[in-house]
Amino acid sequence: MDRKLLLYAFAVSGMAALIYEIVWSRTLQLVFGSTIYAASTIITTFLVGASFGAFLFRNIVEKKNSLRLFAILEAGIGIYGLLSIYLFRGITNFVVSIDSPIASFLVLFVVLIIPTTLFGATWPIIGKAYINKEQIGKDSGILYSWNSLGSFLGPILTGFALIPLLGITATTIIAAILNLLIAGIFFIQKWGENGD
Repeated sequence: MDRKLLLYAFAVSGMAALIYEIVWSRTLQLVFGSTIYAASTIITTFLVGASFGAFLFRNIVEKKNSLRLFAILEAGIGIYGLLSIYLFRGITNFVVSIDSPIASFLVLFVVLIIPTTLFGATWPIIGKAYINKEQIGKDSGILYSWNSLGSFLGPILTGFALIPLLGITATTIIAAILNLLIAGIFFIQKWGENGD
């Protein structure tokens, strides 16, 4: 596997994750009617999910093919991203009818914990595939910087270009397509290696 491809994929994965964060924050503002509640829900869920995903998959990755697992996770994120369009539409009226910020937070936390856990799970998986134990510091730094680059580009593109030009639904679809493209590339790559 080309190590540069891993870096590009992880950067795009980070970009897609932050596109979702901005899109879902905007959607939750419509639900809560408050930027504070929306931002708190998104940030809390992203951090908890990322931590939980990394913790949950830390040992699994040692027993599984990391690239195939990465492809499966990216596919799962992409599919959930597409489903989130309809999921948010379906629960909006329910959440608004609750008329309780805490209860609304709990409902939305449950909805968002799944994709955010998948986001976090990509870290130990891609780390196993990319990091050489003999230069763990250097490789970890490179991996982190590429993911951070994608995470930096995601909000910029979303806030200043994608949402203003295309809207929330189309922007969500774009993020999902990015995840599915990554999954497809790695499934094809793995299939090709098995066929050699």
